[in-house]
Amino acid sequence: TDCKQTNLGRVMEQNGPKLLGASYKDPISSFALFHKFSIENQEVYWKIVLKELSIKFVREPTSILDAPDKSKKGGTWFPGAVLNIAECCLLPWPSQNKTDDSTAIVWRDEGFDDYPVNRMSLKELRTQVMTVANALDTMFQKGDRIAIDMPMTCNAVIVYLAIILGGFVVVGIADSFAPQEIGTRMRVAKAKAIVTQVRL
Repeated sequence: TDCKQTNLGRVMEQNGPKLLGASYKDPISSFALFHKFSIENQEVYWKIVLKELSIKFVREPTSILDAPDKSKKGGTWFPGAVLNIAECCLLPWPSQNKTDDSTAIVWRDEGFDDYPVNRMSLKELRTQVMTVANALDTMFQKGDRIAIDMPMTCNAVIVYLAIILGGFVVVGIADSFAPQEIGTRMRVAKAKAIVTQVRL
């Protein structure tokens, strides 16, 4: 595989010449230099990464890293930031040429192995997720815990993203659990509701 086609290689090819000047050669030979730049110039580097990942903040961070004591490792990353990761999942991804018409989910229904696979576009996924999130919003308060007890299907993905998009907390429960175990997990998590499906 050509290293320039990897995610990091592409970022280095796009940004290396302007960040490193004439020192930049290619992703392999300039890796150590680019790595050093990323450590010494965190504000610049992480802005590139966030743009590359199409991360959309509800509230922008005040800085990339707040590390008041430089003698100690650690600190607070993206202080003040607020984001909804489900929203980020449902937006087009320009750096990857992902548009509303791009395929977001590919699946085949159980028991239909001889049938063609199903496909859902990003726009279709976003519409369905928003429909479920809006319905949940009429019944629950932000921060409420909502359980999911479903097999891994397209519907489970829609429900999972909808719970997060709506500002609720997902309580994942394995669909193989017995009713008593499901009830125990609901009580422990203080879930206000559960989303499930009848097996066909």
